[in-house]
Amino acid sequence: MTKGVDPQHGSSKRGMGGETCESLLRAARAGDTQKVVDLINSGVNINATNPTGLTALHLAAKEGHIAVVKELILHGADVNAASKKGNTALHIASLAGHLDVVKALIDANANPNCQSVVGFTPLYMAAQENHLDVVILLLNKGANQSLTTE
Repeated sequence: MTKGVDPQHGSSKRGMGGETCESLLRAARAGDTQKVVDLINSGVNINATNPTGLTALHLAAKEGHIAVVKELILHGADVNAASKKGNTALHIASLAGHLDVVKALIDANANPNCQSVVGFTPLYMAAQENHLDVVILLLNKGANQSLTTE
């Protein structure tokens, strides 16, 4: 088993070159698009998680690495995968104000009305951080401003 990955999610799978899912998570967080593609092509689990339930898509979205986000989506990453706190990549990108990432996730059918464990939606998170452009996009794409956070 690979240290630092959650075996419950099949995260210890190695690619043909012996690379682990942990390598995929690191490459996504660093914005290394070519390494991400190479790891996916070697058979590494694209939806592998770290101990808190974050996937490569979550990590790339957090850092605003749009090229990595697009490659992960293209290769079938689960755009609605939730962390242990119930946050999706859309929650994280909305909180960070990464408009291009939010748009890519929405275009890939990410749910704009998903709620975290504590009830937060991507719209709520974007509004809390005053990311008006993200708020407007989410509203235009069907985000429900009436959802409660409790």
